[in-house]
Amino acid sequence: MWSILVVLLVGIIIGGSVKLSDKMKAYNSKFQFIGVVFLLFTMGVSLGLNKSILNNLKSIGIKSLVFAVLTSLFSVIMVYFTTKFILKGDKK
Repeated sequence: MWSILVVLLVGIIIGGSVKLSDKMKAYNSKFQFIGVVFLLFTMGVSLGLNKSILNNLKSIGIKSLVFAVLTSLFSVIMVYFTTKFILKGDKK
C-alpha cells in the first residue's frame, strides 16, 4: 500500500516540476495507455483466478448495478436542487 502511495507522490512531484515537450507528452500518453491496459489485464487475471468471485458474480453484478444507478440518480437530483437554489436569482 505504501509503495503505491510513494509512487503516486513521486509522479505528482515530477509531473508538477518537469516541463515536457510535446514529443515527450506523446510518449508519456502512450506509456500511460500501456500501463492502464496492463493493469486491467492483471486485475482480470486476478479476478478470474478467484473462484469465490466467479461463484458470486451474479449477486456482485446486481449489487454493482443498483449502486451505480442509485449513485447516478441521487447525483442528478442533488445537482438539480443545488443549482435550483444557488441560481434562484439568476433567472433570464
